[in-house]
Amino acid sequence: MQVAAGRPMAIEIDERRDFEVAFTAVSRSAFLLARQLGRNTDAASDAVQEAALRAWRYRASRTGEFRPWFLAIVYRVCRGPAPEWMPLPRAWDLAAPEPIESSLDPDLVAALGLLPPRQRAALWLRYCDDLATSDVARILHCSETATKQLLLRARDALRERLMTKQETEI
Repeated sequence: MQVAAGRPMAIEIDERRDFEVAFTAVSRSAFLLARQLGRNTDAASDAVQEAALRAWRYRASRTGEFRPWFLAIVYRVCRGPAPEWMPLPRAWDLAAPEPIESSLDPDLVAALGLLPPRQRAALWLRYCDDLATSDVARILHCSETATKQLLLRARDALRERLMTKQETEI
């Protein structure tokens, strides 16, 4: 067995393969989370790639399961400003994020889009990505009690927006 930088190469190859398998399993969820946080398709892909680089760099600090740990990194990347790769003249408006195509009810998706990003992320992670409340708390970097309160407020706000829309249609 060859040794590179004091580490056996077989361990490094296994580590890369394990990371790749875990990343592949969570990459779609990470992309959808980035989209829910207001990133357009290209910016969401960039955010997931940036998160993958950070995850690889700090893989030794991971505790617990890969999925919530990686989604927390994606959440932190998306909470920061989106990088602007090409400067636009001040008179031009930035393009609006592309609508998210989903099999969910379009009224529900529209109402979700009106929620604050933190509430939208909490609802998306808990109910669309089917994560446990403890995992959502870890991703949003708050206590489990605070997450439950956030989910309660988000559900109430979503319900209110859907009821208002229904009343205006009648």
